[in-house]
Amino acid sequence: MTGFGKADINLTGFKANWEIRTLNSRNIDINIKLDNQLRPFELTLRKIIQEGLLRGKVDVSLALEPIGSKIENASVEEAFDKRLETMMAMLGKHLGRKGDLSADMAWQLLLKEDLWNASEEGIVWQDKDVVLLQKSLEEAIAQTMEFRRAEGEQIHAFLDQELGCIEGAIPEVEQQLTQRSQLLREGLERHMQEIKDLDANRFEQEFLYYLDKWDVTEELVRLSAHCAYFRTTMDGGKITGKKLQFITQEIGREINTLGSKASFAPIQHLVVNMKENLEKIKEQLANVL
Repeated sequence: MTGFGKADINLTGFKANWEIRTLNSRNIDINIKLDNQLRPFELTLRKIIQEGLLRGKVDVSLALEPIGSKIENASVEEAFDKRLETMMAMLGKHLGRKGDLSADMAWQLLLKEDLWNASEEGIVWQDKDVVLLQKSLEEAIAQTMEFRRAEGEQIHAFLDQELGCIEGAIPEVEQQLTQRSQLLREGLERHMQEIKDLDANRFEQEFLYYLDKWDVTEELVRLSAHCAYFRTTMDGGKITGKKLQFITQEIGREINTLGSKASFAPIQHLVVNMKENLEKIKEQLANVL
């Protein structure tokens, strides 16, 4: 869900620059920086962002640049002189004794940001500007989603590769089951020869118990089905991030059960590799919508 997008637009007397950055998050978390006079429209803008980006930690900023301003190309010294002149005029009007102004007080006033903001011209937002601003925001969102799609194609290829490793391990486990069955049969026959007083009923119960305990046929069938469902969902082209996470949990459950019932080192080695593949899938699913 990481992404970046921006859009520029010229409005009445100024240029607006949207910039959007997104990171991974389970839900939508929007942090938006706006001009104070746009606060009445914040809920509308948030709704546009939420509907367009759906999930993620979203940082949205709006930068405003004046067009054709008189002080646009003014030097630092000219800007300082103008503000100093404004300050002295305000003191003369409100205090009536600017000659008594100390140096320390003058510097404090010069550094007071609110004083300068009060003397600057504010941006007057017109209705048509707000409409154009929303369209520009939608362009920035579309660019962000395109960034996400490009990243999504890479993630899709990675998930396909790791899932293929898990699916490829299933027939390997089935091959190892044949060797495991042979070893179990030999072990049972050896123990039967060692037992002098054999209770046939008790032996049959124990035999059936261990057959059920060691049988992993159902786990392999379910694991194969879950992998196929994961692939179908992934290729569906819809917003399926959370659904894929749920399927991944089911895949993990079958792999864990397979490992606990295997009781055979070669199969357990395959299970370890499948768990590694599954962890890589889980890490990347945090980036999927």
